[in-house]
Amino acid sequence: MTSTLGRSDRRTTPEGNPVEPEQLRILLGTAARVPAVTLALIATLVVTTMVAASSDLTGIYAAIAGSWLALHQVTLTIDGVALGVLPLLPTAVLVWLTARAARSATDAFVALGGRPLDRRNASRIAVATLAGPTVITIVALIVIQDAASVLPVVTPNPAAALAWVTALYLFGAGLGIGARTWRPLSVRYGVPNWLVAAVRPAARAVLGMFAAAGVVTVLGLLWSWTVVGDLIGRGGGVTGALGLTVLSVLYLPNVLIGAAAVVAGSTVQFGDVTLSLFEATGGDLPALPVLAVIPPGPAAPFWPVLLAVPATVGALLGRYVAQRHLEARARGEYVSSTDAALTVVAAAALAGATSALATWVAGGPLGIFGVVGGNWWLAGVLVFAWSGLLGLVTSQLLLWREHRLAAAEAVRASAAAGESATETAAAENPDGDEPVEEADATPLDEAKALEAGPATPAADVLEAEIVEDGPAGQQDPADAGTEGEDPAERVDPADDERVDVADAELEDAADEPGGSGLTEQDAGAPPERNGDLPEGAAPPKG
Repeated sequence: MTSTLGRSDRRTTPEGNPVEPEQLRILLGTAARVPAVTLALIATLVVTTMVAASSDLTGIYAAIAGSWLALHQVTLTIDGVALGVLPLLPTAVLVWLTARAARSATDAFVALGGRPLDRRNASRIAVATLAGPTVITIVALIVIQDAASVLPVVTPNPAAALAWVTALYLFGAGLGIGARTWRPLSVRYGVPNWLVAAVRPAARAVLGMFAAAGVVTVLGLLWSWTVVGDLIGRGGGVTGALGLTVLSVLYLPNVLIGAAAVVAGSTVQFGDVTLSLFEATGGDLPALPVLAVIPPGPAAPFWPVLLAVPATVGALLGRYVAQRHLEARARGEYVSSTDAALTVVAAAALAGATSALATWVAGGPLGIFGVVGGNWWLAGVLVFAWSGLLGLVTSQLLLWREHRLAAAEAVRASAAAGESATETAAAENPDGDEPVEEADATPLDEAKALEAGPATPAADVLEAEIVEDGPAGQQDPADAGTEGEDPAERVDPADDERVDVADAELEDAADEPGGSGLTEQDAGAPPERNGDLPEGAAPPKG
């Protein structure tokens, strides 16, 4: 009883099988949603087409199975004609839907677990994404093999069919899961920053090439609008014209990829027709309106001008990389001097590989027309060369220019700081006098004090010297006036002149404003009797 009460009713999930019911529901939805919707749309279109064409519904299952395989780029052989060039637009939409489903499953797993997606759950999402389409593909192969006994169809190679389905859905699952996890994974596994930064410019380069090819295609269709109208008119009515128009729209991505290969400098072959910027040979083409873009005659002299398109795309790639490099520096991130060059090379390599893969997928065998499509390896090499060369030149030039501008700005800032300091010093010293140090100012102050100081102390000193000229109690020899005096006691006339000069200086000092030490009585009245002199002695002159 005690052990029963102490036992917990909650069951912990084993570590080896951590799939919870909510996770299982997410995985089942991921496995069934896209394939079920796709199969329902295919069945609706096939039934509608067969009913509109008043056709017998005997081979409806074989038609649905064949359409499913054709949607996944599996080569079909009908009535002895191999159909390997299949429209890429519905396949691209299917991959996009698969990526969205995988991304939604990733978000649901992260929200449910409250932690980043680990490797095990990512593998489960990828397997669930692939499980539903694989089952439907196997059923489709069985249906076609059963219908081959009564219909002029050949069962496709099962290995090739499963390989195409696996590659497409794994690619879509990788895009969906990677959209949420590729940055954390790159940090976890130490992927270099320059390689991570190369993904976005590579995508921009590929999209730029396809956009330029789209412009060229539209211009070509407008130039051959009469031929396009004639081919649409061969449909034999509204239904036929509508069918040809829809088929042309479905094949439009194939045409854009071929045009991108031609613009890059590669060649495109359509049976006996060969097309490049330097040559063009005519031949028979299917009655598909979108193929009117292929010119029937020789190459025009101005076609090589279109090589400016890949050159411009490469320059824009380099400009984008340089801008991201400078922004990373502005944010204070450590960016090596070679990171920009490595990023450009990596982006060019990714763009070239993507272009080569897309060109290869867009081509294939087409019955009596033989091989159709562009030279995929040449297209990849040329896209890599244009993007890498022009991107390197542009990025390095922009970085060098920004470095020079930054250096010039630093010099200007230093000069402006010096001028500001000079102006500040001038404002503090408006007279323009040079600052005088304290050690140098002392002699100057002493000189000024001697020039403007009071004269009274000097007069006192002179009077003291005059008084003490002879011994106390001795009569001045100049006033004795007796003959027979001792020559040694006789006053030198030069001494009289010095006394007169001293008296004059005293009078001048008394007249100056600074000589406030002498009173008016001292300056104009005769000197008073000096009490220090003996009686009968004459006072000094002046």
